Amino acid sequence: MNESTVVRWLGMICLLAGIARIGMTPTSFIWGTDSMPELVFGYIACILMSVGTIAIYQVQSKETGVTGFISTLGIIIGNVVTTALLFTTFVMDPSGPKPEGTVVVISGMINMIGLTGGTVLFTILTYRAKVFPRWIVLLNVLMILSMFLPIADNKLFAMFWGLTYVGMGYCIWTGKLNSRTEKESAEFQKPISA
Repeated sequence: MNESTVVRWLGMICLLAGIARIGMTPTSFIWGTDSMPELVFGYIACILMSVGTIAIYQVQSKETGVTGFISTLGIIIGNVVTTALLFTTFVMDPSGPKPEGTVVVISGMINMIGLTGGTVLFTILTYRAKVFPRWIVLLNVLMILSMFLPIADNKLFAMFWGLTYVGMGYCIWTGKLNSRTEKESAEFQKPISA
């Protein structure tokens, strides 16, 4: 299995992660925020995003360099911390008091800085790299702006976040990327074989 095949499969993981993240929005409207169905979708999405996000760096690593790696690492670490925080909701009594303390505060800060900072930096670098189509950059901007929608519990944010990953995963899986050499484009257009 060559590198382009691995990256394409990681792109498929991104696509699946986006679908799982989108699943949080309808489940939060139906069963409520922090309901078990919503948290299960979120947990699955975090695990898949932690793995698949490396593909969004790999396809534009030459163009984004070390800064791109740092932004992607921030997004991955933010997803890993979110996965851990979500796991605590499965093992603790949901009606009990919320965990407090230094570890919780530090985890929240790492999560916010990693995901938000990494995503903003990634969006800027993606715009400059010109590897993904421009509509992917637009989806990233919409995702960032959706954080500020005046909706209770911001239930639509997960949908925009998921759409962004679905779009990036689709582009990687199908090879619809710009600024590639002819050889790289041909590798991404080949059918996947074991």
